[in-house]
Amino acid sequence: MEQDHRGDGTLHDMVDIVEAASFGSAFAAGLAVAHLASVGIEAKFVSDDAGGAIPSMTGLSGGARVMVRIEDLERAREALEDVAEDFD
Repeated sequence: MEQDHRGDGTLHDMVDIVEAASFGSAFAAGLAVAHLASVGIEAKFVSDDAGGAIPSMTGLSGGARVMVRIEDLERAREALEDVAEDFD
């Protein structure tokens, strides 16, 4: 059973979470999340791809959005600025 991390200060709390970037695929968003983690910024991505059944739906639904805490937004955008083109 997966442990519930709500209330422990992680992104699971979903308080003051904002979009740092958007990508055309979940794969690209995953690369962005990994890059942010490598510079010490916790991030998650959200996308609507019918639970993975229709990956092409991600682009039609506005892309895969990389989410960070609001206090990390500026640093996250700076960290992604130089590498975002490589991900998409």
